[in-house]
Amino acid sequence: MLKQILLTIIIVFAGLFVFSKFNGVSRVERHPSVFERVQKSGVLRCGYNIEEPDLQVDPNTGKIFGIAPDIVERMAQLLGWKVEWTEQVGWSEMTAGLQADRYDLICVGKWVFAAETRGGAFTMPIFYTAVDAYGRADEKRFDNALSNLNSPAFSIATIDGEFNDYTAKDKFPKAQRVELPALTDPGMLILNVLTYKADVIFLAKAQAEQYMAKNPGKIKQLTQEPVVVFDTSFMFKTGEAPFEQVLNSALRQMHSDGTIDNLLDKYHVAPDAYLRLTKPYQLPPIH
Repeated sequence: MLKQILLTIIIVFAGLFVFSKFNGVSRVERHPSVFERVQKSGVLRCGYNIEEPDLQVDPNTGKIFGIAPDIVERMAQLLGWKVEWTEQVGWSEMTAGLQADRYDLICVGKWVFAAETRGGAFTMPIFYTAVDAYGRADEKRFDNALSNLNSPAFSIATIDGEFNDYTAKDKFPKAQRVELPALTDPGMLILNVLTYKADVIFLAKAQAEQYMAKNPGKIKQLTQEPVVVFDTSFMFKTGEAPFEQVLNSALRQMHSDGTIDNLLDKYHVAPDAYLRLTKPYQLPPIH
């Protein structure tokens, strides 16, 4: 009887020892969420890419400026954070950087593609971006219908991970693509058309109008209506609901008080290029 009692005690203690060892080995330390990390440090780390007039970099000072930086700086101010412009990153590489926690937010207007939700989530829209098709100034092959473009006889210049790549694949899958790397200057798209390497490019209307104002007679708009209109938002890592909530709260305030509309006016963006969010009630101007 005594032996049985001693054997039971030994088994129980052995089980406790094994459980405690297993539990200690298997315990995984919980990493702070993006919101917890930013709230603790007081610093919002930004990944970004250049997209005029949304985000630009002064070549002399390196200062980052534009519509998106102004929105992000104001948003951070409302939330009690400072902004650190951490890393320039190609459009196709942004989700990987978010997943690796190299930065907290993509702080340039990112167009919402369903494929991006596999690694990134999006805030509410800051505005909507109209995209048009452009060709050389003497281009006449698409005067009747842009649907002609959906043919192996024609080519579209695209940048890896950019909206033009998505639009070409989605709407004109039969056309050839002249593909450029992720960090290529968007001006190279236009150059590919001007040098007859491609027939058509898709550009945000705001970008195209800037170029045409500085370089008249080079390219022309091929469509009266946009080829596509994208939600334009800031992107962050999936599964970060508290972070999303605070960002959206700040953006809602900035929409409501006219901050974002005023910034679009400040940078002289045409209403049909960056489409504003409609409001149920428009406040009268303060005199």
